[in-house]
Amino acid sequence: MSVHLPWESVSGPIYTARPLKPRKKWVTTGGWILSVVLILGGIATPYRVLILFGVLYLLTMLAVKDTVVTSRGVEIFYQMRITTHYDFISWDQIESVVRKKEDSPTMVSLYFAHGDRVKRLFFLKPDAENILALAKEQNPKVKLAEDDGTPIVIPKKPKKA
Repeated sequence: MSVHLPWESVSGPIYTARPLKPRKKWVTTGGWILSVVLILGGIATPYRVLILFGVLYLLTMLAVKDTVVTSRGVEIFYQMRITTHYDFISWDQIESVVRKKEDSPTMVSLYFAHGDRVKRLFFLKPDAENILALAKEQNPKVKLAEDDGTPIVIPKKPKKA
């Protein structure tokens, strides 16, 4: 299943969000077993709705979620076996970006606030610094802060003569 990602034609940097904790192998194995048990339970019992739940759980296990930050904003693309879904939050919609240091020595979480919703994404520390600079460049009104409320100041780039 080869799908064209919406941000493939975007010029400029593309920062990919990372999972903080990938699924453990036993969780994935348990999901597959649960799907099979639900489908078999739907076949063996009069509760046919279990087949539907088993198939939906299988589709969930096969779904792929790609999340990136580009010069356009935050882009999320869900690839499922039966459909795709694309969420896009432009820099104009983002009101604030809050940085929180995680227990991991290499990861930082960024909270993108837009309206009454907040999206938390995990990035490598150097990528997070570049994203904060990109946020200020794309939307000068965006508020940048640490999780304790102290503002983040991005140094201005010197203008080329």
